[in-house]
Amino acid sequence: MAKRTGGFNLSEAIRDYQKAHPKATANEALAAVKANHPKLNDATFRSTFYKLKGGGKKRSVRRKKPGRGGAEGGGVLPAAVAFIRAAGGMEQAKQVLSELEAVRQL
Repeated sequence: MAKRTGGFNLSEAIRDYQKAHPKATANEALAAVKANHPKLNDATFRSTFYKLKGGGKKRSVRRKKPGRGGAEGGGVLPAAVAFIRAAGGMEQAKQVLSELEAVRQL
């Protein structure tokens, strides 16, 4: 169980300093708060400072589902469209496929 610090609230001290000095860095805030509380742990202070300063909207990473196109693995449809274009149209593509089927059956 954590020890009580005698009524010192680190989060409150950081919030008060940030209200008075909105553009202050962590080092400046640490020096100011540590002047009144010399036993303050630097790592604990920085962790709390950046947690309180972070604020803002939570960011999320949006990724495409597998097989939904993109640079790699575009799927069957883009390959089919590319084949039809390379053959010169639907009728020519059907003719090429029928010729391939005839060769495969031999």
